[in-house]
Amino acid sequence: MEPVPSTITKTYPARGPLQQFRFIESSAFNCFRCGDSKKSKLITVYGGDWSRKLCNGCYGRLLSLFEIKAGIIPDDQRVEALVGTLLATVALDDQRQAERILKASEKRAQELSPEAVRFIATAEHIAGQLQDEPQLEWSPAVIGLCKGVEAEVVSRMLRPLAVLASHEELNDDRSDKDFGRIAAFCEDPNRKPPELGAFAHFLQTFINSHRRRETSVLLGAFRRLAAGWTGSTWILSLDGLHAALASLTTDFRNRAAHIDELGRADYIQCRELTIGSEGILWKLVLATKPHR
Repeated sequence: MEPVPSTITKTYPARGPLQQFRFIESSAFNCFRCGDSKKSKLITVYGGDWSRKLCNGCYGRLLSLFEIKAGIIPDDQRVEALVGTLLATVALDDQRQAERILKASEKRAQELSPEAVRFIATAEHIAGQLQDEPQLEWSPAVIGLCKGVEAEVVSRMLRPLAVLASHEELNDDRSDKDFGRIAAFCEDPNRKPPELGAFAHFLQTFINSHRRRETSVLLGAFRRLAAGWTGSTWILSLDGLHAALASLTTDFRNRAAHIDELGRADYIQCRELTIGSEGILWKLVLATKPHR
């Protein structure tokens, strides 16, 4: 642990793991995040560790992440804000290069939607630049993996469902508390797609409610859609896709969206669940292949 560099004249209130201190004289230091050499009377310390000093620019970035995670906006908006942070951090050329690397290193990625590839590749690029210790910046990387799965669910399941149900009357389904958002998207596929949690709840309702499978127009359309998939058994089993999505949402997406500080170990676990050798994305690709 490094010593305090000088005499503190003011201690500012902590903002999560971030705390600023003003000193009587300027002190030189290296920002632990960007590595730049700085000299200032105002220094921010991360996690109470004086060896992890931050320059003002990096403090501003991490503070914005903390404010998103600690805010009172709904989780879905919080996730989208973190996704925006993830994509804004990486230059477009670097995103494209990361996508090329992902497709070259993982041949199965060739079958993913462009949006899923973008989220996964960008998350991998960011993760490669972060330190192992838990910190705020791991949250956007974890969210990127979750968004990759969400994008593929939309591409492989929700958009085909919308096409199949496009000529159906979905008024009753649109007002259903368990899958009204799915029905609204199927009526207007140009609107923002439902998030992962909404689809997981829709899937749980389909699996558990025999009565509504028989009476709901939307669930009937989903049943017809699933009948054409080679892996419908995994998709329509509680311990199949639904269990995987529940784990992804509870163990990673929700934690990343709140004030938890995640680290490399969390990212690796989420990575294994999503794009590991038996990851959700690869199972989803195989399960939604049509019967020949």
